[in-house]
Amino acid sequence: MKKLLFILVLGTSIASAQWVQKTSCNKKAAQISNQAIESMANLEYLTALGMAKAALIIDSDCGCAQLTIAAISGSNPNWGSQKTKLEAIDVSKLSAEESAWYDVLMSTPENKETVLKSAIVTNPKSPILNYLATSPADMKTYSGFAEKFPEQAASSYNMMSYGYLRGDFGETNQDMAMNYVAKSQNLHDGPNSYDSMAEHYASLGDYDKAFELQLKAVDFAAFGSPYGNLARVYYAKINRDDLSENLMKIQREAQDAITSQDYKTFSKYEHPEITHTTGDSNLSPFYEFNKSSFEEDQGITWDRLDMNDMKVNYSPDMKTAVLTFYGSGSYTFNETKEKVAYSTRGSSVWVNTTDGWKIMHSSWAPNKDGVGIPQQ
Repeated sequence: MKKLLFILVLGTSIASAQWVQKTSCNKKAAQISNQAIESMANLEYLTALGMAKAALIIDSDCGCAQLTIAAISGSNPNWGSQKTKLEAIDVSKLSAEESAWYDVLMSTPENKETVLKSAIVTNPKSPILNYLATSPADMKTYSGFAEKFPEQAASSYNMMSYGYLRGDFGETNQDMAMNYVAKSQNLHDGPNSYDSMAEHYASLGDYDKAFELQLKAVDFAAFGSPYGNLARVYYAKINRDDLSENLMKIQREAQDAITSQDYKTFSKYEHPEITHTTGDSNLSPFYEFNKSSFEEDQGITWDRLDMNDMKVNYSPDMKTAVLTFYGSGSYTFNETKEKVAYSTRGSSVWVNTTDGWKIMHSSWAPNKDGVGIPQQ
């Protein structure tokens, strides 16, 4: 009873601007399913799913809710269930506008444009059908939709902000981009607009502001948030110097573990699903470096190995790092006691996993006029 009461209260408080003018849903379910479509249009699919299911609790035949759930499902027959969900809908219970939406969703890629044009001709004042005609390939479709349906324009304003930032409307205009994403937020208080504004600031190199806004997107529902990954990326970019210092530290620690044959320490930087390949400074073929490598007789004892001039570069998502460095020192042949000066350059690839940074690849080569490790 408490759940039903909550849904009824929610239904009386949401916006009145309707995405579907004539629906098969009862009054309360229509209000909630309308908000579900609003979330769907703003790319907040998990919220849309929850609201659509809530509408179906009140009215199990609510066509808008059924169509929303189908629309946000995967349409690829190899991994999506959209067609199955559409086929389960009793089309006879749908309104004419909902039926037109159903036909568009059921159409093939080859005839979709024709079906959609026909649906809009028959239902020219339908926001949902006109929304389906918008496309990132033509930013004018968003401005046209916003002009025709200003109350449902939040998602269009959001897309237009990207257009202004990229220069799709002429010269790149950062102020207009921020203005339009703010207009989107004023119409729809949802996480996606904060995510978009954060992305805009990130593109301008302001990761502090991007992180602040991304956290607002995450805060709508923190656990399992689809916006959490970019929050972590922005945080990493803000703390890039500290992150690099830590990576250089663990690179040295891992290398010291190799030269001292300390597998226990080195194993901290292995991952069971990552194969660590390496190429030694004797320019022999690449091979897999693992626990067994520590059990082989190297024939030498390291006297000293210093790593210097270390630099760190990251992938855009900050989850992969490439370290470059130079190594200098000396080793002694165990049998002949001959001491050899060592001078190489090297690189390594590290991956940031849920268990921390793990090594994936390393490669070494002698410096000009330098000497690497001996052939086995």
